[in-house]
This record gives sequence, structure tokens and C-alpha cells, in this order.
Amino acid sequence: MNRVDLDYIQDSICYRFENLNLLVQAFTRKSYSEENPGTENNEVLEFYGDEILDLYVTKLMYKETGKVSEKGFISSKNEGELTKLKAAIVNKKVLASCIQNFGFEKFLIMGNGDIQNNVQKTASVREDLFEAIIGAVAVDSNWNYEKLDGVCKNMLQMTTINGYLEVLVHEKCEQLGLEMPVYSPVQYEGYDPAGWSLDLFNCRIYQPQGYTSKNPKTGLYEYSVSIGEKVFIGKGDGIYQAFLDCNSKAYKWICKFEISKNFQNVDFKNPVSTLHELNQKKIIMLLGYGFDEYHDSDGNPIWRCTVFIEGLHGDFTAEGISKKEVKQQAAEKALRELVNANKET
Repeated sequence: MNRVDLDYIQDSICYRFENLNLLVQAFTRKSYSEENPGTENNEVLEFYGDEILDLYVTKLMYKETGKVSEKGFISSKNEGELTKLKAAIVNKKVLASCIQNFGFEKFLIMGNGDIQNNVQKTASVREDLFEAIIGAVAVDSNWNYEKLDGVCKNMLQMTTINGYLEVLVHEKCEQLGLEMPVYSPVQYEGYDPAGWSLDLFNCRIYQPQGYTSKNPKTGLYEYSVSIGEKVFIGKGDGIYQAFLDCNSKAYKWICKFEISKNFQNVDFKNPVSTLHELNQKKIIMLLGYGFDEYHDSDGNPIWRCTVFIEGLHGDFTAEGISKKEVKQQAAEKALRELVNANKET
């Protein structure tokens, strides 16, 4: 490994080492250190990197799926779903794919046995390398969590988030009976090596020779995904960013489509019960009722009920002599607005 190689690695992960020996150590396999006594290998760095990745992904899930309200912490996913999500974001296949995308495996420093067995091609060795690099950054930065977050994001985001979103899009389409997504780079005449291929989960998509995905007018790369007649064009500074953008747009539409299905054939006979069911399914997150009692000019008690639903704006209030009836009336107003706001698009 020479200085050019080290610079390439540092530029790729967007981090400059104070102690380059730590970076070299991250690439040094135990097989090499056993053949060369006095040489440090990457096993301990790998251990630390594994722990840091767990923390990074846990924080990422916390930010993406949860929020704090007056009632406490609300998560859009339960424990089982979070476990599945974590496994999808960080697993051997994903981390190995990241290393392969960077081309880092060719820089591994290995003993003769590893070289003969071509272990650099195995997913487990690539996974170990990923974790060792994170561990090396931790030691070099004196556990600077801002820098560690940045490196984790840079190493994971284009492969992991793209890959996870792609999995989600496929799963949701299958669950909802939609046509399966079809991906394709947008083609413009010309040649740009940076726009040639996209490698996700060992699936390589090639841009035909003589074409580029870079829009000559905007300078942005473009990638498309079609779900039936729906087409979503993703744009970004690079092909990975464009792929991420098209998947993000597709997933948002699918989520809205899924929600709209819950508002088909809605039961208006008991709006309070229907809203409660939607709240239990987490189609609506926060649901509340406010009651006021006053007396009319004849001294008769009058109830006023107002429904509050997070994200739904409007006046959903009803008045009457029966507390139970005004609750149903106010709930019906809110439910009809929900149905109208979530019509299938």
C-alpha cells in the first residue's frame, strides 16, 4: 500500500488520518501479522468498529422512526420491526458491498495463506475490513463522535440506504399488489465514466456505451423507477444519489398509496371507533378529544366536543345535549376530512 492508495482511501471515506499507521493497520489481516512478528493487525479495531456501527445505526433509527411528544416517546415501528430494520441496514452482505463499491479489498495486507485462498473476495473479510476502518477512525480521532458519524454516513449511505430503500420498495409493492418496480438510468448521448455503473447488493447495472445519465443542462445525474404507469425520476450529484432520490420518491408515493387504502370503504356508522382503529394501526399518530360544557339561555346543559389529530388541520367541533352524540359528530367531521386528504393519487 503506497501513499496514493492511502490518499484514495481517505478521500473516499472523507476523513484524513493524523496517524496513517492506524489506517494501514485497519487493512492488515491477522495472517500477515503472524508471518511478520511485531506487526499489528486489525482484529481489535474491527471489534471497536462493530460497536460504533451499532450505536450509529441505533441513533439513525431513533431519528427516523421516533419522536418525543407530550405523551412520551412515540415510535412508528415496534421492537420487532426495529430489529428487522437494523438487520437490513447493517449486515454482512451490506458492509461487504460497501467495501466492494469502494474497491478497498485490493488494498488488504494479507499472509500467504489468505492470498492463496483469495479471502479478499469473501463477504466476511470485507465486512471485517469495513468495521476495522471505523475502529481506526475512532482511535485516530480520539472517539470524536461527530467525525465518526460522518465516516459511518459516508461509508454506508449510498450503498446501505439505497439498498434498504430498494428492498422496502420491492416489499411494499408485493404487499400491496402493485406491479414490481423497474429501474433504469435516464439516458443522454455522451460518455461519462462516473455515470457508467451502479453496484448494489452485487447487482451491477450498466449504462450503454455512448450514453450518460448526466443531464447536460442541469449537470445532475438522473435515474428512474417505474411502478406500473407511475414513473419517478431521481436526481443527484452522482449516480448513487440519483438512485437514492428515485427510490425515496417511489417509497413516499407507495406509503401514501398504502395509507389511502385504509380510507377506502370507511365505516362512518361509528366514527369514534373507526378513528380509534386507525390510531391503533398508527395510520394516525396522535388522537385526542376535548370537551366543554356550558348552558344555553334556558339553563339546559350543552356539550361541545373538539377532535384533535396530529397533522390534520380544521375545525372538527360539534355541539349538542348528548356528550356521546357530539363526540361521534365531531369524530365524523374529522374522519371525512381524513378520507378527503388521503384520496388515492
